Amino acid sequence: MNRIAVVSADASITSQACAYAEYRAFAVVARHTRRVRNVRLVLRHAAGRGTCGKVTCSVTAVLEDGSSLRICVTGPHVYAAINRAVERLGPALGQRIEQRLSS
Repeated sequence: MNRIAVVSADASITSQACAYAEYRAFAVVARHTRRVRNVRLVLRHAAGRGTCGKVTCSVTAVLEDGSSLRICVTGPHVYAAINRAVERLGPALGQRIEQRLSS
């Protein structure tokens, strides 16, 4: 794996939250380092009705074969959004990599 990048243009999302997102993503992706090129997490406040205070975490993982996997979740706060995203990332990566190996 080359890199994990965490991006947030929103000043209210702290550097501590970004560091936490990087840590959580690494913990999940570490099992698949030979199959994953890079991972990018984007944190932003959710837009739309009824989203006051909610945060969206989008995760894009680029695999060694050039294909990508994207997960986008919204949580009541930044840490919940990060946790939900990486909890879905692990099984999704495992499934995608297994599909690639079996085909």
